[in-house]
Amino acid sequence: MKLEKNCIDSQELSGMDREIALMLQKNARMPFTRIAEILGVSERTIRMRVAQMQESGILSLVGVINPIKVGLNVQTFVLLAAEQHSLEEVVAQLKEMDEVRFVVLITGEYQIFAEVMTRSYEDLSQWIIQKLNKIEGIQKTNVMPVLKKMKSSYNFVK
Repeated sequence: MKLEKNCIDSQELSGMDREIALMLQKNARMPFTRIAEILGVSERTIRMRVAQMQESGILSLVGVINPIKVGLNVQTFVLLAAEQHSLEEVVAQLKEMDEVRFVVLITGEYQIFAEVMTRSYEDLSQWIIQKLNKIEGIQKTNVMPVLKKMKSSYNFVK
């Protein structure tokens, strides 16, 4: 079986933990009693294994909200080049903005990548003018609204 890049190899999780993770990845609301029944172990064992995976940071059980269904219709990727001495302050300001959902440091021509969600293109324009352009230390940006999402996956265990 060919694994996608950045997927956890089955060797990194024990057999049972891998099976539990696969089931919860497909249906995070699957009852532990059902998982225990499928794997032939006690519900207590499943509860303990899930708790261990959560404590170790391997597993998080969260609800994934469809942004469009809550009115966030415009997804935008933003690349930012910043002055080296301003990098941490630029990131700190981006992290405080409600519109910014994701921020990482990257290599290359730009040092920062951010994902921004807004209700409309007008809101995106206002965010750029009223917030982004006021951050000192940004040398240049590349603002890329998403035209069409082609793939979105949360399946990291294969």
